[in-house]
Amino acid sequence: MSSFWRSLGERITEISEWSIENHPGKSLGLLSGFLLALLLIIFGFLQTVLLIALSCTGYYLGKCWDDGRLPPWLNKIVHRISFRGKDRY
Repeated sequence: MSSFWRSLGERITEISEWSIENHPGKSLGLLSGFLLALLLIIFGFLQTVLLIALSCTGYYLGKCWDDGRLPPWLNKIVHRISFRGKDRY
């Protein structure tokens, strides 16, 4: 029985690798659609929308941080938090 599962796993891996190499857009679309459907089933519509919105915001802010530029409103907040109370020492 374990050889069956091993061969099945190897076959699925081969198909996945072929699909990603030859059809990366379709593979990404399939994976993202599946994950979206799973999130909708587990959390419901509004919670899934909130999760996606916060994830996109986090991605955007992380990208800005990596690029060395922050939006002006976030730059103000970061400097207020970073330098608060440091004049006392």
